[in-house]
Parts: sequence; structure tokens; C-alpha cells
Amino acid sequence: MDRGQLYSLAREETNISEVQMRILGNMQEALQFAADVSREQVIVMTRGKNPDMAVVLCVVSPSYAGSPSYYHEGDVSFMDEAALAESVLVTGRKIVGRKELEIGRQVAVTAYPLSDNAGVVFAAVCFISSSTKQHQVLTDTAYMALLLPLTGEAYHLPRLQDGLLVLDSVGRILYANDMAAGLCFVLDKEAAEPKNLVGRAMIHLPLVESVMATGRPQYGEEQAGGLTLTAWGLPLLVQGRVQRTLLVLTDVTAIREKEQQILVKNSVIKEIHHRVKNNLNTIAGILRMQARRAENEETKEALRRAVDRILGISQIHDILARQSGENVDWRQLLDRLCRLSLDSLTAGCRVHLSMENDGEPLVMGSEAAVNLAIAVNELIHNALDHGFHGLPKGRLTISECCEDGWFHLCVRNDGHLLPEGFNAKGYDLGLQIVRTLTEIELGGSFSFGNEDGQVAAHIRCPVKRLEVTE
Repeated sequence: MDRGQLYSLAREETNISEVQMRILGNMQEALQFAADVSREQVIVMTRGKNPDMAVVLCVVSPSYAGSPSYYHEGDVSFMDEAALAESVLVTGRKIVGRKELEIGRQVAVTAYPLSDNAGVVFAAVCFISSSTKQHQVLTDTAYMALLLPLTGEAYHLPRLQDGLLVLDSVGRILYANDMAAGLCFVLDKEAAEPKNLVGRAMIHLPLVESVMATGRPQYGEEQAGGLTLTAWGLPLLVQGRVQRTLLVLTDVTAIREKEQQILVKNSVIKEIHHRVKNNLNTIAGILRMQARRAENEETKEALRRAVDRILGISQIHDILARQSGENVDWRQLLDRLCRLSLDSLTAGCRVHLSMENDGEPLVMGSEAAVNLAIAVNELIHNALDHGFHGLPKGRLTISECCEDGWFHLCVRNDGHLLPEGFNAKGYDLGLQIVRTLTEIELGGSFSFGNEDGQVAAHIRCPVKRLEVTE
């Protein structure tokens, strides 16, 4: 229930004040935390406008539980049917008892008072178990957390696989679930046996000492016994002093190991791209030497084009070496590739580059990115070598979009148009490379021709083919 609904219900059905409503409103996250800590349903109940009636204002169940709700917001009943809540409203004291939900079905209930800043008890908060047993240490601790709800800081809601401990004012364990017992024994080999932790062992963690010293929640990691544990400590204060500390421990060993493996893998991938780039540059240097010694102009031109292609692929690997993992930011790769190609190949022709897209990042697998980048690089070379040949200036436009599961990239230039009757049979080696990469590697289609007074090349492929492959 959000605050607006809570305030509306309270105004319509009860006589509690605006200040008391705000106290309940500020308690919403704390109520969920209390339910998860106690593993019980938590309800807030108060008197209705008719003092003989009880109204349920809030109902919160544990976030990981699938048990049915016993109450719902807005439920109204006779006060006689809510005897425990009425007793709390009258006496202002905690009370423990049982509630018969139906014939032969009883549950345990612990009710606590909620007071305003003037000390007036205006509601009862009830912890309802799914059986006739309750951990009073947990319900007391959860209730203490409600009295000082956090503001501006996120609660670390305990999950079933987390270790949960309640410590007293000096760090002695008052409660530990089964998971916490095992983790505590790993953290402190001098602790008592896991089954004898409660009332006998103390937690000696710097984080716990910091929580007790500062009276503020703390979060950190601990390394012990080959495990990596995250720890979150919440101080529970009474009259400004820490009376209890609630500690949530989570075993994140597998997660941290996976993160380390990813870092190592990323470093290896970057090193591979770096070495490929260096090897390609070496090959390009050898071909340049060969071109200078060649006597046939056709041979020199063929070697020059080969050098350009190799350097284009080298640029791609240089860019990939600067990115992490198998996911590649395509827009960043394309932008740098285009500018590097234009800087190195546009001597004698001023080319204006225009890039059109929706501005959103486009992430794809590195294998698909390399194939697509090589294809785009060939199209840029083709435009510069043929479209703008002999021209003082030109305009190159690269547009792209994703729609209906397909990726569409178009490279246009306003240079020389293709001769009439031009078709795929007239493709040079560069265009053949583009078609092969598009159709075979990317599972798409490639078209090339005159369009609206410009030369346009279209690459279309399924978006799924651009994703990371296992």
C-alpha cells in the first residue's frame, strides 16, 4: 500500500491524527524489513471512528513467503475479535497470545504498541506466525527496527539463503539462523560449535564494532576460510545507545569468483585484439615494401588496396582492444572506425560525414561487430575510391536502425552514380566481401545501387545474429 492509500484509509475509517498518519507512512519500508526479519505477517491495527470497531491499516507479508494473508488493508471487525490489539491500545505494553483464525486453527500473535512523539499509543503492530510458535527475539528485534525507520538508506532485506544474526549491546549472539551459524564458525574459529552459538559466542568483526561505535548502518565484505561474505549491520537504538545489532551475512564467494574470471577473460580478449592489430600492421608494412618494388601499376594498386583493407581490420581490433568483454558498443566502434578511415583516405577530397541513428547505445557480440565493421569499412573505401574519385568534396551518410527484429544499416554517398545496368556481376572484390559477410556470417541481405540521386548500400540482418553467442 502506498502512502496516499494509507492516508485515505486512515482518514475515512479512523480518528488518528495527520502526524500519526505520517509516522505510519514513514514506516512502510521498515514494515517489509520487519516481516522479512521475523518471517511473519505484520499488521497494523487501530480503533475505528466507532471505538468498538478495529481497522486494519497495513498488512505486510515476508517477501519470500507464499503463505496466505490472514488480514487485508481496510478489514473492519469488532474490537472483541481483536482482543490482543485492544489490550495493547489500552495498556501500551507488549502482549503475547494466540488467535483462532478458524475452528481448530490457531496461530501465535505478538502485539506491540506504536506511539507518537507525545507518547500517545495510537496503533498496535501485530506479528502473526503461521503456527503456534514464535521467536520472540526476532519479533522484538523487528519491532525495534520499526521504531527508528531508516530514511534515505536502503534496507538489505534478508533472504532465505542469508545468514541472520541478532547481537546484544556487547556483540553477544542472541539469535542465529542455521546459515548464520555455519558462517560465523568460518569467520571465527575460536567461536563455539555452530549449534552452541546463541548466548555463548560473540562476533568480532570490524564492521560490527563500527556499527556499535557510530550507531549507523554499515556494509562491507569479509574474507575468511576461503569464503567471501558480505555483511550488513543495522544498529537498533534505545535512548540513543545501541542495544542490539541485526547482522545479515551473505556468501558471495561464487559471485566474486565469477567476476574475477570475467576480468581475466576480458584481459585475455583485449590482449588478443592488441596482438592481432600488431600482426596486421606488420603484414601491411611488408605489403607496402612489396608495392614499392613492384613495376606493374596494376600490381601496385592491388597491393595498395590490400594494405588499406588490412589497416582497416587493424583499426577494428585496436578499437575492440579498448572495450571490455564480448559485448561491444557498436555506435562507439562505428564512430571511431569512420573517422579513422576518413582521416587516412581522404587526401584531395573533403568528405562531410553524417551519422544518423536513434541515439541509443547498440550492444552486439564482438564476432558480429567485427564482421559488420569490416563490411562498413569496405563500403567507406568504395565510396572514397570510386564515388568521390576526382571530386573536390562529397557527403557520406551512414544511417542505422533496429525495427521488427531486423537491423538495417545504409551507407550513402553523393558522388559519381553507378553506370546504367550495373548489377551484382559488376561487384569488385570489396563489394563481394561485403555481400559474403552479410549473407553468410550475418544471415542477412546486401543490396547496392543508385537511389534518389545517390549511391546507396543496404545491409539488413536479424538482430539475433548480432547478439553474443555462447
